[in-house]
Amino acid sequence: MQRFFIKASDVEEKDSFQVFNSSGKPVYYTKDDFLPAGHRIKIFLTDTINEVAYVQEKAGLFRNKFEFCARGDLFGTVERDDRFGRPEYDIDFNDWLIEGEGFAWNYNIWKGRLKVMSVRNQPYLIPGQALNITDTYIIQVDNDPDALISIAFALAIYASNKYRY
Repeated sequence: MQRFFIKASDVEEKDSFQVFNSSGKPVYYTKDDFLPAGHRIKIFLTDTINEVAYVQEKAGLFRNKFEFCARGDLFGTVERDDRFGRPEYDIDFNDWLIEGEGFAWNYNIWKGRLKVMSVRNQPYLIPGQALNITDTYIIQVDNDPDALISIAFALAIYASNKYRY
């Protein structure tokens, strides 16, 4: 099981931020691009220019849609639907289902009865970082090989909430 941390204020103020591991070491960083085809959040290995994953906006008729990719492979899409007064998410990846509030960074992802990951927004001191407790997005991945996919997925949920038209 792996845990990743992102300072909430960094995410809300800009789309370029660092992702820390459980010991507080930066492992990824992101950069936001706006392309003619929409927003794209690129995920890089720390201290490199190697793009390892991305989240890309795709055109949709009535809902906004973001695809998430890792290691050069397209994994799936996330669509946010607000038609019924409350955000619902249509996930097209590996039979994943969301339980909780995606718009508030408080949710679990399930594949059948198996919990794949959980995401929480809570005050937390990231190990080895600033001396004050700050709101932190905590991504806990239950299966280590799914770590990068799970980070890209969490950013697809984030992007579908932030960039809705």
